[in-house]
Order: sequence, then C-alpha cells, then structure tokens
Amino acid sequence: MSDVVEARPQRVPPGTRVVVYACLSPEAVPTAAPEQGLRGVLRYVDERGWIPVATFVDRAAVLSSRADRPEWPRALAAVEEGRAEGIVSPSMVMLWFHQEDRDSLANWLNATGAFVSTPGTHTDPGRRRAGGSPRTQTAAAPPLATGSKRRCR
Repeated sequence: MSDVVEARPQRVPPGTRVVVYACLSPEAVPTAAPEQGLRGVLRYVDERGWIPVATFVDRAAVLSSRADRPEWPRALAAVEEGRAEGIVSPSMVMLWFHQEDRDSLANWLNATGAFVSTPGTHTDPGRRRAGGSPRTQTAAAPPLATGSKRRCR
C-alpha cells in the first residue's frame, strides 16, 4: 500500500513546464473551451510561474480507472518526452482513486522524476507524510534538491 507525502510548492521553481490534466464528468455541460472549466487550476499554475504546455481533458466518471481514459496516456507522454516536467490537476482524485492507479502513479513518478500537483495539495503517492505536519498547498514529487529538475529514464 502506498502512502502520500506533501511537499512545499517552492520545490518546483517558476518557469517549470507542466501539463494540465482533468477528468470531467460526462454529464457536465461541455464548454466550447475546456480551459473555461479549469480556470482555478490554470490560475494556480500561473501564480507559481509555471508554464502550461498542454491541456488534456477526459470525459469520464472521476472514480473511473485511468485505464479507461484516453487523454491520460497523452499527459504522461508529454512528461516522458520532455515537453513538461509535471502534471497539474484540479484534484488528486482525478489522478488516482483505485489503489492500482495510485501505485502505478507512484511508480511512474519515481521512474521519471516528475511531479503532480493540485491547487489543494501536491503529493508524491510513493512516500509517507511526516506525522503531525500541517496541511498546506504543496507541490513537488520524489525528493529533489530545491530548484532541481532531476530526470530519470
């Protein structure tokens, strides 16, 4: 079973390239531009000085497996190909709900050195949060030196 750790947003420096990924309900009213429904997460990216290079939106139940979401592999590929260094999403539940998705994401983060972030919390699902630490808005992934952009292949 994977545990989660929260890390401070300062660990991901301004200028870092990210992709935005969301899983929106198929019942939600579609907008002409998906970015309209992602204003909060795009503002979060902008406030940190990160550079959004692509947006991927799946229309599926948020509790669905990522295996059933065609845009999810495209978000991962953008990082694996070096076009981005992390994934930002409106909420962590969009990134994992099922244990197998959580474990898979933890392994992917460790293998790539990438990060995932949300406006409410930024986590590495492969590491344990220190007991008693306050909940904060966070951002980073596997342990990196401040400002580091380590890449593992």
